[in-house]
Amino acid sequence: MAKNKQKSVTLYQFLKYVLFVVIAIIIAGSVFSLFKKKDSGEPLNSQSPSEIRGKKALYSDLGKLRIPTADESGGTLVVFPVLEYNSDDKAFEEEIVQKKEKIRKSIIDWFSQKTAYELYTMPETEVKKELLGNINSLLNLSRIKHIYFKEFVILE
Repeated sequence: MAKNKQKSVTLYQFLKYVLFVVIAIIIAGSVFSLFKKKDSGEPLNSQSPSEIRGKKALYSDLGKLRIPTADESGGTLVVFPVLEYNSDDKAFEEEIVQKKEKIRKSIIDWFSQKTAYELYTMPETEVKKELLGNINSLLNLSRIKHIYFKEFVILE
């Protein structure tokens, strides 16, 4: 019994030393991190989101459009157009809102004249260029700068 008591005492002392070492490491790490010099490098991006974006605004109220293609087999295009314009031009923004349905109809009419094959093979830049021409012909105060597609799926 004396031997078991001696083993438990040495085990207790060993665990006490291990606990002491773990606590010492934690304290040393905390002190080191407090006094460590901060990275003096420049932050990744110190600009606010509005500075990064510049004077650009995005109009996405046209929503997701389901457009039948010119295919006889009944293909469908699902597209979500987003228009970019100058954010400082409030009058132009109002014009876009007022002509939302005309813009939507222009996009639907343009895509419905194309077959799924034409849409597959037509370069994206050409699609955007032609659509921008159609949309900008409806607008009087300014021009849409770019058109983006949040979604562009051709279903056959």
